Amino acid sequence: MSWTVAEPYGLDDVLTALGADRLVYALERAQDGEYRLVSAESWIRGQHTLGTYRPTQPLKSLFFRPRENLGPWDEPPPLGAQPDRIVFGVKNCDLSALAIYDHVFLEGGYRDPYYAEAREKTILVTTDCTGCLDVCFCPAVGEQPFPVQGYDINFSPTPLGAVIEGGSERGDAVLNGIREFLCPAGEDLIAAREGRRAELFAEVSENATSHGLTPGADLRAAVEGAFESDLWEDFAEDCVECGACNFICCTCHCFLLSDGHDRDGATARTRQWDSCLLANFARTAGGGNPRHRRAQRLRNRFDKKLSYFPQVLGRYACDGCGRCTEACIGKIDIRHVLKRAIDDSHALHAGTGDD
Repeated sequence: MSWTVAEPYGLDDVLTALGADRLVYALERAQDGEYRLVSAESWIRGQHTLGTYRPTQPLKSLFFRPRENLGPWDEPPPLGAQPDRIVFGVKNCDLSALAIYDHVFLEGGYRDPYYAEAREKTILVTTDCTGCLDVCFCPAVGEQPFPVQGYDINFSPTPLGAVIEGGSERGDAVLNGIREFLCPAGEDLIAAREGRRAELFAEVSENATSHGLTPGADLRAAVEGAFESDLWEDFAEDCVECGACNFICCTCHCFLLSDGHDRDGATARTRQWDSCLLANFARTAGGGNPRHRRAQRLRNRFDKKLSYFPQVLGRYACDGCGRCTEACIGKIDIRHVLKRAIDDSHALHAGTGDD
């Protein structure tokens, strides 16, 4: 069922009602024009916004904290402290990335209790993008600037009003709880939504194409075919091994466990984000390191995202958000790496029947 805001209410009334009795996370426009994800006790009119495009920080930080105390070594994990919360303004790149996290932390050999609790207690309110950044290229990796699945509630802004849809049983139940603020969306509103989505998809596709990435290109074949290319050495010359591309990425999920003692001297275990670009990431207890060269680590990052995950999950572990390009101190643009991989793969396998 598609809804819109009923008279005499406004969009803020609906968002305020949705956030009632929940910890609210929403977007806030910063002085630099970018969006930040902030927390509050409720939706704040005039301060919070659904946003035009994704915020600076990835959504993963709410489900997979940068640094997390896991408690004493020999006791069960301290769960149950996570409050019920709602996140407004989630964009499709961040939403789609949660499929990677679900695969890693819920569907493997071990179900991570911290991640599971955060997922269970969080309502995701997504929003169609209504604009894009220069670094956005989601159509090149099989995505689009609006959600199609995985959300609880979605808002699609149009010049005629917002289309509001439930995407899960939980989302439908929440919307049913505020039915006084809603009325059915008409066909003209749905048509306006579809038209706006098509326009923005074309804009972001052009964004990607201008950097040599055509939507639908086989990036897995490109990365695998360029495995022996010099491109990894070439781009690694500019890498300073800061790990920013991993930390800001909406799908990167590697972590390091540290055992020690807290301030009271009790045993304590901490989990923190790790980066495959760091020199000691793959170092073993015996001192060996299968990826001691920076170019090998850079190649491994692309290989995992664009070769490994298509094999195990049938999709890329990149959603085209462009955050890594923004964060890179060495000015490495992921789009340029992928374009070079496409070109070098074709060149290396020309005439062999493998390209």
